Amino acid sequence: MTTTISVVIPARNRAAVIGRAIACANNQTFLPIEIIVVDDGSDDNGATVAAAQAAQGDAVPIRVIPLDTRAGAPNARNVGAAAATGEWIALLDSDDGWDETKLASLIPLIDDDVVAVFSDTVFLDGLGGSTRKFGPTAENPEELLYENTLGGCSAAMIRRQTFVDIGGFDITLPSCQDWDMWLKLQQAGRIALCHEPLTQYYFDAGDRISRNPRSVVEGHEVLYARILSDYAPAERVADIRRFQPFHLAQTLAYFTGVRKGTFRAAIRNPVRPHPRTTRRSAIHLLATSWGLTRA
Repeated sequence: MTTTISVVIPARNRAAVIGRAIACANNQTFLPIEIIVVDDGSDDNGATVAAAQAAQGDAVPIRVIPLDTRAGAPNARNVGAAAATGEWIALLDSDDGWDETKLASLIPLIDDDVVAVFSDTVFLDGLGGSTRKFGPTAENPEELLYENTLGGCSAAMIRRQTFVDIGGFDITLPSCQDWDMWLKLQQAGRIALCHEPLTQYYFDAGDRISRNPRSVVEGHEVLYARILSDYAPAERVADIRRFQPFHLAQTLAYFTGVRKGTFRAAIRNPVRPHPRTTRRSAIHLLATSWGLTRA
């Protein structure tokens, strides 16, 4: 039986880059059965651009679902997933991209007990140059209790029925909606990993939730508490709790550029280092918190 895949692209004010995302989905060596663009109450003409792409008559049908009121990317993903007809949902943020072999490379990893498949991500600057690579490292399920070891949404392909069964993305979270989803998926079945850099994360599209310090802090605090109460085995709670301040400090310093509030966690770790941190990472965070080096 042929695997059927629906691509879901949430978009808000992405007229300048939405065409790139759609082209990535349209140029796959294994074609999806549909591309669903959910426009999250954009102020620009992003939905019009997406509709124009659909009118070009490419190989993959494109549907544009406009939302009158902005409700956030997690809600837009849920709307797109609800409209999808494919057996699998491949998530693609409107400012990200894929290698043309992305879907073809994930399909062989699907098995009856697999509920999601993730690829590696390559981070690109505005000129397309590679800056670094992130590989999913959650072969050990406990890794995901400490930090998001699977990456962002564009790396994920999720079984649609599982997505429905676990309730989709939690739209009440100010941030960390992806990490929360991966934890739920891990409870639902097996997550397969593809260690090829097939997802492209660009830094040329403006605001992201991950760059809003207040949302980052609030989302992490809620999810940290949820991990301790709902997911962590009793014998790991104390260790996970001790790592969380250092993890939040790293996230603030490196993803939002905010140093305020990170110094205490940075100085505490070298005094009482957590096993998940290295001397180098502790010193770098301390230097970043002091403003001696850039994130």
